[in-house]
Amino acid sequence: MAVSALARRLGVAPSTLRTWDRRYGIGPSAHAHGSHRRYTPRDVARLECMQQALDEGASPAEAARYAINAIATYSSNSEQTSSPQILGDNSVNEGKTNSSHFSAAISVLEDAEPAVRNLSRALIARDIVTIHRIVSRAAAERGLPAVWEAVLVPVLDWANEGRNSDAAAVNCRAFVECMTGILSTMTLDAPIAVGGRVLLVDVPTTLDFRRPSIAHDLGFRALGAALATASVDVRTSRPVGRTALLASVTNAEPDVIMLWLPPGDCDVASLSRAIRRRRSGLALLAAGPGAAATHLPRSVKSVGNLGDAVDAVTALI
Repeated sequence: MAVSALARRLGVAPSTLRTWDRRYGIGPSAHAHGSHRRYTPRDVARLECMQQALDEGASPAEAARYAINAIATYSSNSEQTSSPQILGDNSVNEGKTNSSHFSAAISVLEDAEPAVRNLSRALIARDIVTIHRIVSRAAAERGLPAVWEAVLVPVLDWANEGRNSDAAAVNCRAFVECMTGILSTMTLDAPIAVGGRVLLVDVPTTLDFRRPSIAHDLGFRALGAALATASVDVRTSRPVGRTALLASVTNAEPDVIMLWLPPGDCDVASLSRAIRRRRSGLALLAAGPGAAATHLPRSVKSVGNLGDAVDAVTALI
């Protein structure tokens, strides 16, 4: 990948990438005779890792050091799949996991489709380059909503098995980190939006403002990315309460609002009335883990999976 293309992907200036290369040694590694140096998939993954660390408040030097160490460890693990290692919070090996444990874990997926098995193996190896490649290729061929239901949800369920174990916790954390980066990249690389504006709202439960689950969180991100890749002008909001939620409605001025409902007690009827007082004439849809179980007023249409949600939105705008 050329420096200009990567700069657009990361949202930085090409001069910034050259500065990172000069100061921290985190630059392109491929070079063809008579042409400029180019970024390999491994280089891109390393810079995406650095960008994520910067977004979380690290200094450029700290972010570069973290990215270099993380990708080096991931690559080392991907070459040693017979004895994979678990990464700690600082991307330092904290110990080895018995290979028979992982063999047993993979055997559970014997009947799954190849993409599920391959993605699970890449997750065990912490091979983020392969994870990016598998997900991106599948999404390009089948569409993100279909890949979410057929590939990503089964892998997430598998990674979350035995959630009290250290191995499951590491698998889940690695999967969430990888998928968050992939979905963010898909959103940023989406085509120019057309039509009306959609506000995707992660609705907090009435009694507890904590986010309910990893699946809920990633599903919200996946729907946002799926709408963006369908050329929808989508804005997202993750308010901690009703006042912040209504403020986001006023600020975004949407034509359609998609409420992403968690399992639990959500007073959607009262919320929909408050939203319509803020902005009349808009369409209200509901999706997410709690959409089927929550009693919805007639003015709010429930949609099923991610594909149904995207179809419902595009039909309205």
